[in-house]
Amino acid sequence: MLNTFRKIGAIVAAALVLSALFAACGGEDPTPTPRPAATPTPTAAMAAEPTPTAMMEAEATPTPQPTGDTTGPAPTPTPVPRPTATPLPVDPGFDAEAYFSGKTISLMVGFNPGGGTDAQARYMSRAWPQFIPGNPRIVVRNLTPVVVERNFVWNSKPDGLTLAIEATAGIFDQFTPQALFDMREVTMIGVTSGKEGLWVIRGTLPYDCIDSAFGSTDPVLTVGTSAPTPADLGSMVAVGWLADKLNVPFEIRNVSAAGSAEQYVMIERGDVNSWVSGTIWDQYPRTRPGWTASGFIRPFADLSFPGFDLGHNGEADFHCPNVADEYFEGDDLDLWVAMRGPQVYASKNIIGPNGIPNEVTATLRKALADAMANEEFASKMQAFTGIKNSFTHGDVAQQELADTVNSFIANSDRINEVTELVFDKYVR
Repeated sequence: MLNTFRKIGAIVAAALVLSALFAACGGEDPTPTPRPAATPTPTAAMAAEPTPTAMMEAEATPTPQPTGDTTGPAPTPTPVPRPTATPLPVDPGFDAEAYFSGKTISLMVGFNPGGGTDAQARYMSRAWPQFIPGNPRIVVRNLTPVVVERNFVWNSKPDGLTLAIEATAGIFDQFTPQALFDMREVTMIGVTSGKEGLWVIRGTLPYDCIDSAFGSTDPVLTVGTSAPTPADLGSMVAVGWLADKLNVPFEIRNVSAAGSAEQYVMIERGDVNSWVSGTIWDQYPRTRPGWTASGFIRPFADLSFPGFDLGHNGEADFHCPNVADEYFEGDDLDLWVAMRGPQVYASKNIIGPNGIPNEVTATLRKALADAMANEEFASKMQAFTGIKNSFTHGDVAQQELADTVNSFIANSDRINEVTELVFDKYVR
């Protein structure tokens, strides 16, 4: 039972990340458990919750039903109001400059060098210290895979000198068997970007946007991800559900590592012919100049948060529509948002271990807020990384993260069946 719950949690977590933003949750949220991270136990209410109808009936061929042609645009759920920032109570006598002066902050990255998360960490290591009292040194340290890095940060001394810049909210990672952490209890410093998601293809494929692949059987769209078990699929479950729902030929190739650095190599060599990612669209002109201008990589589907438009990256326009706005409504839209949530809810974000003193946390949150409000810092970071800025203060982001994880847990049964079916049908 315990392994089963953790297994489904990774996808389930998807169900609630955006569920927390799109639907009000009744009752009080569960109280976070102390370290090490507790494994939630399904409740009777959860067990009674209806399971979604199997999406892959025997030999059934789903017929895409784009909305908006005759009935108007699909309705967009009204998000729950964002939490109000609640500043931490601090000792007014705390000397932040003396505390950080002469210190070194380790900024951990759970991916290999060369990706977007690593790029933002490198920029911050040079530019962020001037906003932190005492001007501490920041050193970037890469530790993979990401769950190992998250465990390392979770078990680090809570002194504000070991932080991590993460690529997602970490909710999928929390529900993998190796995880020792509880994302409700990490110290959130702030979110620097989010809401983006995309699916791009190699230019040699005979497709334009995703609608051109409806009903096709060949060529198959291939993506690479590390998914030895269903629990490791993460947000790729949503992509498999999308492919099945809209009858798009699709295959997930199980690889040992699938960070940005590996994705670049896989698509350059032709190991895969498409790439599903988050904040990569605006990075291409910097990391691979000419890829999008020449059509080597072309837009296929906008997988962003509803209402978000990826736009022009300086070389090409992401002309394909947002699938949430174009193809889904009602229960299907709710399910899509739930499954995509952990990836698009918060992209780049800075966290530390549980238990960092309020004075240190407040100092780091203010330093990040000051940096993101500084036009030179923010514009140069966006230019260097190619990642759009979308800042959320740590005081707000802390509560949002806890609410999101609790919402995942409360809805854990909803996506279990979808997870298993996607794994069985698409992982090779």
